[in-house]
Amino acid sequence: MLQLPRTVTSAVAAGCQATGIQFICIAKRVMSSLSIMDSVYVPLAQRTADQLQARADELRRMAATASTADVVTALLTLADRYAALAEQRRIDADL
Repeated sequence: MLQLPRTVTSAVAAGCQATGIQFICIAKRVMSSLSIMDSVYVPLAQRTADQLQARADELRRMAATASTADVVTALLTLADRYAALAEQRRIDADL
C-alpha cells in the first residue's frame, strides 16, 4: 500500500479546495485510483491485456484534462506504452 506523509493524508482528507495546493489534489486522485485497485500492486508481467488496455485508456483520459503540455506528453507516452504492451500480450496469447 502507498504510504504518504501524515500531512499529505490529512490534507487530502480535508479536501483539495481547502488547501489550494495542486499536489494535494493529485495525491487525492492517486489515492482514489489506488482504492479502486484495492491498493494491491500487480506487476505488469501479471496483468492481462484488458487490464493493460484499461490503464492506457485511463491515462488518455487523464491527459485530456492535464494542465500543462509536459504532463499531457508524459501521460500520452505512458498510455502508448501500456497499449503497446496490451497488444503484444494479445498477440502472444494467439500464438
